[in-house]
Amino acid sequence: MSRDQLLPRTPVQAAIDCGAVLLVMVAATLSFGPVFGGHAYLVAGIGGALAGIAVGVATSLRPLRSWLMTAAGVVLALIVLGPALAVPRSTLFGVLPTLEAWRELLLGVVYSWKGLLTAEPPAEGFPSLLVVPFLTMLVCATLATVLALRLRRGAPLAMLPGLLALVVGIAFGTKIAFWPIALGVVVAGVVVAWWAWRRASWRTGLNDEVEVTNDTRHRVRARRQRSRGAIAMIAAAMAVAALVSIPIQPQSRAVLRDVVEPPIELAEHPSPLAGFRDWHKNFDEEALLTVRGMPEDGRLRIATFDYYDGTVFAVAGAQQTSGSGSFARIGDEVLVQQSGDPVEVRVDLQAYSGIWVPGVGYTQSLRFDGPRAGELQGSLHYNGQTGTAIALDGLAAGDAYTLEAIVPEQPDIDELEGVAITSVEVPEPAVVPDLLQAWVNERGATGQNQFENILEMQRLMTSGAFSHGLEGDFPSLAGHGASRIQSMFDQEVLLGDDEQYATAFALALSRINVPSRVVMGLYPDDGFTGGDEPVELTGGDMHAWVEIPFEGYGWVRFDPTPPEDNDSIQPEPEPQPQPKPQVLQPPQPPEEPAELSPDTVADEGQEDDEEVEDASWGIWLWIAGGVLLLLLLLLLPFFVVGALKAARRKRRFRAERESDRLSGGWHEVVDHAVDLGLPIPAGVTRREVAGVVEDRYPRSRATAIGDFVDEGVFGPGEPARDDVDAFWADVERSVKGMRSEATPRRRLLSTLSLRSFARRRQERRRR
Repeated sequence: MSRDQLLPRTPVQAAIDCGAVLLVMVAATLSFGPVFGGHAYLVAGIGGALAGIAVGVATSLRPLRSWLMTAAGVVLALIVLGPALAVPRSTLFGVLPTLEAWRELLLGVVYSWKGLLTAEPPAEGFPSLLVVPFLTMLVCATLATVLALRLRRGAPLAMLPGLLALVVGIAFGTKIAFWPIALGVVVAGVVVAWWAWRRASWRTGLNDEVEVTNDTRHRVRARRQRSRGAIAMIAAAMAVAALVSIPIQPQSRAVLRDVVEPPIELAEHPSPLAGFRDWHKNFDEEALLTVRGMPEDGRLRIATFDYYDGTVFAVAGAQQTSGSGSFARIGDEVLVQQSGDPVEVRVDLQAYSGIWVPGVGYTQSLRFDGPRAGELQGSLHYNGQTGTAIALDGLAAGDAYTLEAIVPEQPDIDELEGVAITSVEVPEPAVVPDLLQAWVNERGATGQNQFENILEMQRLMTSGAFSHGLEGDFPSLAGHGASRIQSMFDQEVLLGDDEQYATAFALALSRINVPSRVVMGLYPDDGFTGGDEPVELTGGDMHAWVEIPFEGYGWVRFDPTPPEDNDSIQPEPEPQPQPKPQVLQPPQPPEEPAELSPDTVADEGQEDDEEVEDASWGIWLWIAGGVLLLLLLLLLPFFVVGALKAARRKRRFRAERESDRLSGGWHEVVDHAVDLGLPIPAGVTRREVAGVVEDRYPRSRATAIGDFVDEGVFGPGEPARDDVDAFWADVERSVKGMRSEATPRRRLLSTLSLRSFARRRQERRRR
């Protein structure tokens, strides 16, 4: 191959190399399909692969052939093509970059990796997560193309970046595999076929360089080499197919999102149920929101709670057995595994505010409208276990959104008779009031089975008295702490509202080993009638209820709160007991000592300021870390190549024989000349090489150094050690002289040049 050729390989060979790289990158891009959905990831991934191949070809051209130019090409492709391919929503007309698009792109280089792991699939609707497939394919395609075009015998290494891209797609994906057998066959087939073709091309190139005789001995040797190569390729095909198929088997598929904790934890945030009485006190007649499209008898859920700490019912965090407090970011769509009726609901907010997003059923998609739509969409998080959503930027008057959801069917009570209660792990309450336990043992747990006990406790509670404790009502304290529930059961007649009854019912269920959770939401007292007519909900429509899981039905709601017209506190006559056979009840779990936290409210303004300050510092630290990482990646080739050359020089300087140290010093001079771009003729004497070097770099004194080496290597005896040490000092001066005569650009490129290593391999192969 001529040294003046523009590319290291012929155009046809380069086209085949690039085609093989592109096929592997397309397969790697398809592995991102289950986590993204849609088709935008294909545009980002394949576009990044094409851009990487273009960068690899361009920086393999003779004028630009260096790793520094390759790194610069990757950065240039990222800045120029990244906005249109990775963050098209922030560009003009989906193509022209903007400052916002570049900001989102550069932040995505750092944040998108964790964001993809913590986002609920499908992740296509997220602002910057497409950066992951785009950047992965851009970098891996660039490396694969450069290695394929520049390497000869080591060409199989060019497929390693493609396999790495496939592993990234699998690791950052979901347990759902995208055509695993097809991907394995395509990748293994392309890799092995390309390897075989490159090996055959390499053998043909050797035949062109070396005179081959036609005697039988050489033909037998060539046949043996081909046989060994065929066996090796078959073994490689089997190994590659096995390695590719193992991680993409759906049964044992392991992905990174399984071990990454969700980023949002609400266990320490104030429980909305603690402010239940305020909605009735301050917004009883004021419109909170208007809803359209609610199904008949549906309910607009705000929050779901399953952990009682003795003070409030709240969402459980990751430290509990339930993850109801762990929320993950969602895009435009959410994968829902629930069965039920699909609905589309429109919500317009008036006086309602807070981070909790009222919804119905299990959300499939949620799209905000209005001037704050982009901010709210970006801060939207969802909990698929409880079907609740939060917007960290907070909802306010004037916001609106449309949600599509699946609403599970709510069975009648008669349909649940004989249906098993699903065994669901929910956190044990930290404390259960003594009087409530006594009430359950004496009156609530008298049925034949758990279902009868549930209905009996619900009947007893709904026969109690109702009061919000407001003006004109019978006095009833707010709150649902352990002391409030204790006082509720210290009276002859139960008294309270949804807040106390729902809490008491859930705690009573825990005493008979029935899992449950409390839900807070909105619905009219006479229920929704269905249809698209707008319904205005006020603070008086705020309610709380309890849900219990049943096999085949999911979570079924129960209302333990008495009707609002039950305002009498006179005890009703006890019904005549009907004797029933005694049933041995399951043993009660041991009580744990209650650690009641004081009802203190932190200074929210100060906390918000501290959180904003901490967040800003965190953002700056992430940006600084991203910049440092980018600089490290740019400097990494200098470190690696420099370390390789330093190790080579050290090995030559410390050779055991003094004559080998002389030869090593000579090779050090010639290698520096080669890395500086000087073409050195092959197969000529040392004196001729020295003449070529000294003609280009007079300060190298290559002729004198070559004569000294010839005399020491071919002369009688071994050279003296002191003479060899002095010779190496001359070598250092020769190298410095050559570098001083070269241009700054040539000196910089020589630092990254690997031409000297290639030349030494060719010399060894010829010998």
